Amino acid sequence: MKKLFVLAFSTLIFASACGNGPATENETENDAVAVTTEEVRPSTFKHYLNIQGTVESDKTISITPKVTATVEEINVKAGDQVEKGTVLARLDGEVTRTQIEEVKSQLELAKTRYERQKNLREDNIGSEIQLLEIETQVRSLENQLATLQEQYDNYLMRATIGGTVNRVYIKEGENIGPNGPSFQISNAEALKVTAEISESYINRVETTDSVTITLPSIDRQITKPIDVVGNVIDPLNRTFGIEVYIPNIDGMVRPNMLAKLKINDYQRANALTVPVDIVQSSNGGGHLFVAQESDSGWVAKQKKVVIGSSYQDEIVIEQGLQAGDQIITVGYNGLNDGDALSIQEN
Repeated sequence: MKKLFVLAFSTLIFASACGNGPATENETENDAVAVTTEEVRPSTFKHYLNIQGTVESDKTISITPKVTATVEEINVKAGDQVEKGTVLARLDGEVTRTQIEEVKSQLELAKTRYERQKNLREDNIGSEIQLLEIETQVRSLENQLATLQEQYDNYLMRATIGGTVNRVYIKEGENIGPNGPSFQISNAEALKVTAEISESYINRVETTDSVTITLPSIDRQITKPIDVVGNVIDPLNRTFGIEVYIPNIDGMVRPNMLAKLKINDYQRANALTVPVDIVQSSNGGGHLFVAQESDSGWVAKQKKVVIGSSYQDEIVIEQGLQAGDQIITVGYNGLNDGDALSIQEN
């Protein structure tokens, strides 16, 4: 009976020892965290500024009347194409026109008297003084008529350049003067895109930077360097301006069109970049997880990193990673340093 008790006790101890022994290979695989990894490789990192701009004409002028008068007739409307010299509007110059007609009549009479006096003088009739007086009167009336014609021409508002009429500020019957513009005209062959950028980028935007301009309304794109970078900060909105001269693509580009600009303001070769969402904040900086191979298999290794510039879903790692490291891109949430890993196919 005593031998039977000892045998049963020994069996119990052996079973207990087996149950608390080291985990089997299958148990270790079941505890491993499934993750996806990606090898870190050097690449060219580019940062862009995305801003909105406007198409403008580099030759946009305002037409202002030279005299104060009532608008009699307007010959154009916004959107019309005009040539240099086109009469845009006629103002009421009736007083000057009447004076012109009077001087014309006086001039015709003076010329007639001059011809008669000249014929008489050839027949030795009359004095030379009389002929000279009439000739002087003719020259004076001709000068007076030229002056009045020039004054009357001020009542015709003409386009000083060819282009598109952007705006018409006046109405028929309105009394206008040199105080304000009446028309605005843009030359569609001298176009540029202008935009305002925050002053925080004043040291990062240069004329050598490449910019891609998208014109959504006509679904066209242009890529070229910036032409002008302003060096004065607007005190009202703390911005500086840029200009990019553009061609009139197929004659479809118009002043005041909306433009979207993508400026490559920073570029770095051989940068180590990772997805921005895998970098987690920690005391004193950030960290991410990499997969390292050990004798027992793949394990998670937490690495502290120093981050740099970022753009969209990509961020530069300044310190903490090396080319060839296997960063964990899926399954990093909840990981701890040293956790066993099961690498999944990407």
